Amino acid sequence: MKTYSICIIGGGPSGMMAGLSAAKNLNNGKTIAIIEKNNDLGQKLLLTGGGRCNITNEKPIKDQLKLYEEKNFLKPSFYTLTNTDLLEIFENKEVTFKTEDNGRIFPTTDDAHIIKGVLKEYLENFKVNLIVNTTVKSINLKDSKFQIQTNNEEYQCDKLIITTGGIAYPNTGSNGDGYIFAETLTHSISPIKPGLVSLNIDDNHLHKLAGVQLSNVTVSFKDKKKKISKTGDILISHKGLTGPAIIDLSNEIMKKSNYDILNNATDLDEIKISVDLKPKLTENQLKEKITKDMPNHGKTKVKNYMQKLMTNSFIGYFLNQAQVSSNKTMSNLTRKDKNRIVNNLKHFPFIVSGIFKEDAKVTIGGVKIDEINNKTLESKLNEGLYFAGEILEPAGPTGGYNLQLCFSTGYLAGKSASESLK
Repeated sequence: MKTYSICIIGGGPSGMMAGLSAAKNLNNGKTIAIIEKNNDLGQKLLLTGGGRCNITNEKPIKDQLKLYEEKNFLKPSFYTLTNTDLLEIFENKEVTFKTEDNGRIFPTTDDAHIIKGVLKEYLENFKVNLIVNTTVKSINLKDSKFQIQTNNEEYQCDKLIITTGGIAYPNTGSNGDGYIFAETLTHSISPIKPGLVSLNIDDNHLHKLAGVQLSNVTVSFKDKKKKISKTGDILISHKGLTGPAIIDLSNEIMKKSNYDILNNATDLDEIKISVDLKPKLTENQLKEKITKDMPNHGKTKVKNYMQKLMTNSFIGYFLNQAQVSSNKTMSNLTRKDKNRIVNNLKHFPFIVSGIFKEDAKVTIGGVKIDEINNKTLESKLNEGLYFAGEILEPAGPTGGYNLQLCFSTGYLAGKSASESLK
């Protein structure tokens, strides 16, 4: 049996950062081990941001926290390692960054390998033990020591940090085994749901428009009496809808659903979503605009006039759904036609028949945060046990926020575990 002061299970973003933080704090990584089932660390990191690694967002930490229902829980983590602190770790190794739309930050090389490489370099310089190709089979707590049984060997440690991730990208090893370990150690797990997913729309006419983008729109759905909405771009796919606005809204849809992978509750009730194609204009303003334009466009066919209001590729589908003849001239538009056009511009409906869980970029749900001390990320149930990253309940929107969460919680868990040793 090999003995360490700190063992970290999972070598993804949060696990690597936990190892870096702990080793830096102790100024000695020899008593720290990261146990990873893959043949190398950071496999999931390489897939983030389409392989480019959207490492964080330029939005100030106080504003990032507003994006989470669990902001009070995450606050100590995010302020222990802010987005500025995170970038500095890599800038000290001469990595440069660029900011793109919506504040998303990427390495200028557009390659996640450089982020993974720097983290591994830190760990190796600190002499942290990297134990790869090793699958954890079970964890037990005996005489205040954590005993870890793997497919290769048995390990023992004083402090244990679990950073196994959730169920997103299962081909990288995130298969949910961390939840089993947590439950073995008496922790509770909230319903596990795929997050940041594309939506299935069962409409072959829509599928024929695959590749068409609806820019700067607002998409929403009603949860009981509350309207939840997201603004951004929508992309029509061969099976439904995707794009930033849809993917962010999917988190809200999933949170309100009864979906729970661990309990095989994977049926999703049909949900009606509504797209506001002209969010900067009110219905009255749109009616006034069309009425004002009619005298000067009397002989113009409706399908041609609509190019002033939306992308050309979507017009035929839109008018068919609105039940307005595309070849009718503007001078022949009835009041009912005009009302239908305006109503659909502001409330264009889609019926969601399902999700594509294989597209999930994050996991919603996880180890319940009320069982964890937010100032240290140590378990309230087992002294010396810590959790960080996607295994925790919170999940954020697209834009670099989820990696910031992984890095910040990983850093705080590593720092806390190492400080408790001192």
